[in-house]
Amino acid sequence: MDRLQDIKSYAASLGLVHTKNELEELIHEAENAEAGYATFLCEVLGSEIRYRQNKARERRIKEAGFPYKKYLKDFDLSFCQSITKKQLNQLSELTWIDGIYNLILSGPPGVGKTHLAIALAFHACEEGYKVSYTTMQSLMQVLRTQEIDRRSRAKMNRIRKSNLLVVDEVGYLPITATEGNLFFQLISELQEQTSIIITTNKGFEEWAEFLDDVALATAILDRLSYRCDRIQMSGKSYRLENRKSFLQKGAERNEIS
Repeated sequence: MDRLQDIKSYAASLGLVHTKNELEELIHEAENAEAGYATFLCEVLGSEIRYRQNKARERRIKEAGFPYKKYLKDFDLSFCQSITKKQLNQLSELTWIDGIYNLILSGPPGVGKTHLAIALAFHACEEGYKVSYTTMQSLMQVLRTQEIDRRSRAKMNRIRKSNLLVVDEVGYLPITATEGNLFFQLISELQEQTSIIITTNKGFEEWAEFLDDVALATAILDRLSYRCDRIQMSGKSYRLENRKSFLQKGAERNEIS
């Protein structure tokens, strides 16, 4: 018993949290497997590494700020035929993040833009990349208040350190001239260090309208599209096609009324 406490104390001093907390279980498993000393030591260290990797992955996902989880395996290629299975596989390899390429997903609501953006970003988190997610509206709020608000400043610091930034719903709401300039400054700052995914319901020719500045729209698109793939997503709205209702239909509905 004293020896176990000594080992736990050593583990705590070395910062081996998982080993300290799971020592009895690790020893029990080794005894059942009749493991040798080298095998046991390898399992202890491997278990500690896996624990740290899992905790780091959970932390990256939490700090990314996703509104919900989406997975690449659930992306319905039969419904969204604007992207091929080969293209999806290429995107899932994440080499475009290493090359600091951008991705612009454009199209009407409900065609899978946000699902694909979040799924790719979530996958990137799992693979060790630092990711930040924001809607355009939230980004404008953070950019406007970063000088006076601690949380906004922390959010911007994380964005600047990210390997991948997702800006969702670009163009859904008009922005002011000041906000447009702040957005331009951010895109310019990130263009050589961070990959960006943009989801938008606007075609390139419509960016001048919601930015209310042709020159600014041209400058932003010039930087975004320098190293970039654009996927024009089309088709019916997945949400409308799969709309759910809790009200009963037909005669049963009449009985309720």
